[in-house]
Amino acid sequence: MDDKRKIIHKGFIAIDKGIIIEVGEIKEIAGKYKAKKTINADKYAILPGLIDTHGHSGHSMVKTIGENLSNWGTLIEDIYLRGVKDEFWYIDAILASLERLKFGITTGATFLGGGRGAYRTDKPKFAELHAKGIEEVGIRDIIGLGPVGRAPYTPREFHSFGPDGKTIDIVDFDGMMDTTKKILEKYGDFNKMVTARMTTSTISPKLESLSKDDRANVKEQAKDIRWLADESGRGILAHGGGGVIESALALGLLGHDVLLAHCGGLSQKEINIFVETGTNVSHCPRARSIMRNRCPVVELLDAGVTVGLGTDGSAPDRTFDIFSDMRMAQALQRHHFHDASYMPPGKVLEMATIDAAKALGIESEIGSIEARKRADIILVNMKKPHLTPRLMIPYRLVYEAYGQDVDTAIVDGKIIMKDRVVKTVNEEKMLEQAQRVAEEVVEQNSLEKYLELPKGFWGYSKYP
Repeated sequence: MDDKRKIIHKGFIAIDKGIIIEVGEIKEIAGKYKAKKTINADKYAILPGLIDTHGHSGHSMVKTIGENLSNWGTLIEDIYLRGVKDEFWYIDAILASLERLKFGITTGATFLGGGRGAYRTDKPKFAELHAKGIEEVGIRDIIGLGPVGRAPYTPREFHSFGPDGKTIDIVDFDGMMDTTKKILEKYGDFNKMVTARMTTSTISPKLESLSKDDRANVKEQAKDIRWLADESGRGILAHGGGGVIESALALGLLGHDVLLAHCGGLSQKEINIFVETGTNVSHCPRARSIMRNRCPVVELLDAGVTVGLGTDGSAPDRTFDIFSDMRMAQALQRHHFHDASYMPPGKVLEMATIDAAKALGIESEIGSIEARKRADIILVNMKKPHLTPRLMIPYRLVYEAYGQDVDTAIVDGKIIMKDRVVKTVNEEKMLEQAQRVAEEVVEQNSLEKYLELPKGFWGYSKYP
């Protein structure tokens, strides 16, 4: 996935101290290096670690719960802000990282919460617990943290549970921004596995729909958000879509350092704004928002906008299998245009690797297998019936491969999965802990009724 999109059939990759030092054909490099460890990757496809440009923490622990509800976001907000113990955020990070890793994702961008922008921004400890879980598994993660809800941001009630019982905190916009600032300062070095970025649930409201007072409030809050994004030097992660882009532009919340997820329903004028500002897009083809408003991926790409793939994983109805997202990204655009020539496999593979890195502004570090870049690499086992014959490998990876075909993952030069066995944590033990914590969350929040099959599950064409 370098600039030439070079494909090497009998290749050699030399890695030292976490950095790729040379890539080429075996005949060119044979005997040049004496490695402490060598991996024989015969009959494997080697490609950069995949990059998930958008996901949510918490979701791995509540996947499918209440998925048929129209007010699912409200339910999740109540759980995340007022219904889980500290351990939840650590275990969720472990579970999500294991799933991402086993699907070949070595870097993810993760909003610290979800639902209706229900971020745990009341105290730094929740982001720290999330980071601890990520670091133990050993993948890269970009924590997205910011004010709860949508602008104008209002105070929210948070519950915490400790040895002395429950404590309740009411935290306003300034308090949430203070927590965000602390986390941005603590997790700011790409040499570490976890970094953090300024995040808002929706990049902007539609300004003309607000009252005069609310509009003035939104403008002041937007200044604070932009200042903190600039101060950190890492920009903004947010959701975005048609109807709010002109307002975001007026508020100064777009730019080359901004990545907007989903982006359904964009007009041509809004696409032009993306081009003019250099704003990037995270396309999540299995997200429910895309069902309501198509993301004009083809139009964005043709206009020169950088578009990376995201899973939006993994609730209420998804996984972190970004191979499935590659195919869905193809299918959505091909069905829209009634033309199978759209979204060639190579473009889709770029969106999960080098384009995703560009969208996040980290293409100088990862996203391709090149000398002087970080050694984030995955091996896909091609010795499978659905991947045989082993011809036209880039096509096989997009059309036929699944996350379960990823055999080995190397992150920062360390082998953290081999033969699909995770080397960094005890996977079986962690899955049992996740099961225990999930059952506690169900009991604590009286969610038992949402575990039952709802009316319309069997025999109907849609939920009533």
